[in-house]
Amino acid sequence: MKYRYEIKIPISRYNENIFSNFLLSLKRIRIHNDDREINNIYFDTFNFDSAKNNLDGIPYRTKYRARWYKKDNKYSNCNIELKIKNGRLNSKLVIPTNFDSSKIIKKNFFDLVKDDFVKMNINDRNLLVHKFFPTVQNKYERSYYIYEDEIRLTYDKKVEYKNLKTQSISDWHQDTLSVLEIKFDDKKLSKAEELITRIPFVPKRHSKYLRGLSYCKMAMYI
Repeated sequence: MKYRYEIKIPISRYNENIFSNFLLSLKRIRIHNDDREINNIYFDTFNFDSAKNNLDGIPYRTKYRARWYKKDNKYSNCNIELKIKNGRLNSKLVIPTNFDSSKIIKKNFFDLVKDDFVKMNINDRNLLVHKFFPTVQNKYERSYYIYEDEIRLTYDKKVEYKNLKTQSISDWHQDTLSVLEIKFDDKKLSKAEELITRIPFVPKRHSKYLRGLSYCKMAMYI
């Protein structure tokens, strides 16, 4: 399994002009992919164990989600994803499906991966002893860039959250922050650090899932 660094930099939507000017100042950056809308459903236990592990800073932990995309008013099928964090490094196991979000939202996580559990060598005991249910949905617009053909940058804006545990699931809550993510493997650490020092914002721990819980009034998180 391949691991990489993912450095997150939250940016107030009121400072987006500053970020745009910073991008324009970079001479060796280019658009990497077309913009598209990303949708996620996050899964957690009744006791919110995934959220607690994140808040406690557990160095080895997994986030469980379903993801699909919208482009040109067309939605993709859902991918099932296990986002694995090992210290400062991250990896992702992706399982394609033929499901759309209406089917995903009615299932617990193990039901979505059980057919692939052995085939893909999913080594995750939590899925065998706990049930993970849909908790929060979010969506946002993502722009893709690449710096010197080696350092990937994504910029997520217009982030919104929906509570999937209540009856009023039609209500969306808009975040005040956008998020810049810088993604690279460990061999590119020095080059990435050089770029990060030029960014006029400070890297911080940031979790869209935890912010979604807070906006949906299921947890307190800043």
